[in-house]
Amino acid sequence: MGQAKQTGNDTEKAEKNFFELLKKFDTAMLVTHSAKAGALHGRPMQVAETSDDGSIWFITGLDMPKVEEIEHDSDLVALFQEGRQYLSVNGRAELHKDRARIHKVWKEAYRVWFKGKDDPNIVLIRLVPSGAEYWDNTGPKGLTFILKAAAAYVTGAELRGSDNVEQHAKVPL
Repeated sequence: MGQAKQTGNDTEKAEKNFFELLKKFDTAMLVTHSAKAGALHGRPMQVAETSDDGSIWFITGLDMPKVEEIEHDSDLVALFQEGRQYLSVNGRAELHKDRARIHKVWKEAYRVWFKGKDDPNIVLIRLVPSGAEYWDNTGPKGLTFILKAAAAYVTGAELRGSDNVEQHAKVPL
C-alpha cells in the first residue's frame, strides 16, 4: 500500500496543493546545520512572506547564530504544522539586505526584535526550495486516512503512505 508513482498530472496537482498549503502557514521550524560538526539547530521563525516561486522569506538579525550557520552551510529545511496539516520544505538559504524588500515584508510586530524597519541589523533569509513534502489530513482526506488506519489496525496490515496526491505527496521544485 505504498505511495503510488506520480503521473505528470499528479505532479501538477501535487505542486498546486503545495502552493495552496504553503500560504496557510505563518510560522515554521527553521532547521540549519550548526557550526559544530554534524549538529542540527532548529528554531521557530515567523514567515515574513511566501513568493509565487515557492521561496519563503524570514527576517532575522545579522548577529544571530543562524546567520553564521547559513554562511557555513546554506542547506536547510523548514517544517510547518497547523492542526493536521504538515509541510516540509528543503532547499538553500540566501541572505539578503535589500532595504526595499525589508520594507515590503516589515510587520510592526518585528519591533520587538528590531528598532524599526531601517535597523541596520536586519537581514532576510530567503529559502529557495528544491523539494517539499506535505501531508494534509483535513476534511474528507482526513476521514479517508482515519478509515484506512482503522482498516489496517483491524486487519493487522501495515499502513504505508497514501495513494491520494491531495493527502500526501513529494513535490520536486
